[in-house]
Amino acid sequence: MSSQSQNPDNIYTQQVKQLLSLVYPKETGFGSIFEDARHYFTLTTTLEQHTNDLKEQLLKIKDNKDKEVLASQLAKQIKNNNEKLEEERLARLERLEAVCTKVIKLCEGETWAETQQLSAKFLGTLMLLTRGADGNFAKVHQRYKPIYKAVLTLRLADRLLDHDTIAHSYLSKYREAISRFRNDQYWKDKWKTELGMPLIAAALLQDIGLQSPAALTILKGKDGDLDEFRLLDEEQRKNLLKINYHFTMKYLSDGLGIPKYTGNIREERDRFIKAHTEASEFLQQLVKDAFLSKTGLGELVKIPQIYVSIVLSTKADYTRLDLPKGYLLIEQLAKKGSLNKHLSQDFMSLVGYFPQGFGVAFIPKNEKGEEKNQFEYAIVTGLNPAKPAEPICKVVTRNQNFVTSGAQEVIEKSRNLYFPANRKKLMRLGEARLSEIMSQLSSNFSQKSLDDLVPSFWEPHDFFGFKKHQNIWAKNT
Repeated sequence: MSSQSQNPDNIYTQQVKQLLSLVYPKETGFGSIFEDARHYFTLTTTLEQHTNDLKEQLLKIKDNKDKEVLASQLAKQIKNNNEKLEEERLARLERLEAVCTKVIKLCEGETWAETQQLSAKFLGTLMLLTRGADGNFAKVHQRYKPIYKAVLTLRLADRLLDHDTIAHSYLSKYREAISRFRNDQYWKDKWKTELGMPLIAAALLQDIGLQSPAALTILKGKDGDLDEFRLLDEEQRKNLLKINYHFTMKYLSDGLGIPKYTGNIREERDRFIKAHTEASEFLQQLVKDAFLSKTGLGELVKIPQIYVSIVLSTKADYTRLDLPKGYLLIEQLAKKGSLNKHLSQDFMSLVGYFPQGFGVAFIPKNEKGEEKNQFEYAIVTGLNPAKPAEPICKVVTRNQNFVTSGAQEVIEKSRNLYFPANRKKLMRLGEARLSEIMSQLSSNFSQKSLDDLVPSFWEPHDFFGFKKHQNIWAKNT
C-alpha cells in the first residue's frame, strides 16, 4: 500500500497543509516565510550592523600604509558579509515566490468560473481544517490568516480591475488581466509576475513586522510568558502599531527587494529590473497604505484583513455563530465611510454572509417543494452567492444520515436555521422527535443538548476529517 493511500487526507488537503507550513508552520526549523522574517529581524540585522561597523573601520585606515594588511582583511570580510547578506535576501525572495506560485496554482483556473470554484475550495478547506473555539484555536487561526487573506485579496483585485473601483496608475495597466481567463499566456505570465505575486505578498506580509523582537516583546513579554492574544492597553497597541509598520516596511524594502536577473541580454535585463522594481514599489505602496489609509489603495488588503479578523478571530470569545459578522462589519464600515463603498460592495458580493466551509443547518423540501418537518446539514462551497444570505452549499446529509453524494443547493434564507424565525418553525416537532434527529446526526449528543435541539449551524470539522468527505466541491453527475 502506498504512503499516499495511507495518508488521512486527500491530495488537495495535503497540498493546502504543506502550503500552510511554508508560510507559518506549527514548528520552526523547516524553513518558512515567517521564519525567514524572524531570522532577518534578529540575525541578519546583526550581520548588517557588523558590516557597517567594518566599513567605518576601513574608512578610518584606508589611507594608512601601515594598516594595509588590516585594510585588506576588513575589505575581504565586508565582501564575504555582503555576499552572505545577498544570498540570504535572494533565498527569502525565492521562498516567497515559490509560495506565491503555489497559491496561484491552487486557486487559479483556466477560466473565471473555475478560478472562483478553486478559490472557494481553498478557503473552504482552510476553514474546515479549523475546529471552532476548541483547544488552542487562536494559534491555529493566526497561522491560517495570512494565506486566507491572500486568496481573498486576489479575488477582490479581479473585481476591482473589472469595475475600475480604485484609480491607481499601476493597477490601471492591468485592466486587461481578465484576458488570462481566455487562454492568453502573455497575460497569464504578466499578471502572475507583476500583479498576482505582489498582491499575495502584500497579504502574507502585511503584519510581518510583528515577528520582530521589539514586537514580540510587547506581545509575549520579555520572558515570553504572556498571552500574545490578550487585550493590549492603548499605549501597548500604539507602540505595537508603530513597530509593526516600521519593521514591515523595512522587511519589504531591505529584507526582500527585487530578484536577481540571470542572463546576458541587456534589453531583457532592463525589462526585468524595471518590471520587478515597479512590482516591488507597488507592493510597498499597498502595504504602506493599508497602515496609513491615505490613498485608498491599501483597502485591497485591508478589507480582507478586517473580514478575516472575524472569520479567523484569535479573541477568547470566538464562536462560529459570529462568522457572518465579518460581512456585516464590512457593510457597516462602508456605510460609515470608513471603507471604499464600491470596493466593499465588491467584497461583500464575493463572500456573502456565510464563509466558505461554514456548516449550515437547514429545512429541506420534499418533491412538491414543501418544507419537511426535519433538518439537514450542508457546507458552504461557493463564492459569489446571488443573494448574500443564501449561500451556495453542498448538502451532506439525507434523512439525517451523512452522505457523500449530496447535491449542490442554494439554501434560501427562509430555510436556513441560522435565522431564529426558521428555528421556530421546527419547534412544533416536539422534543422527542428533535432528540431523535439530533442523536442520528451527532455521536456525542446527550440529553443536556435538549435545550438547543434546533441548531443554528453545525460544526463540520470532524466530517471533513474523513478523506472520503474532502472532495465536497466535486459536482455530482
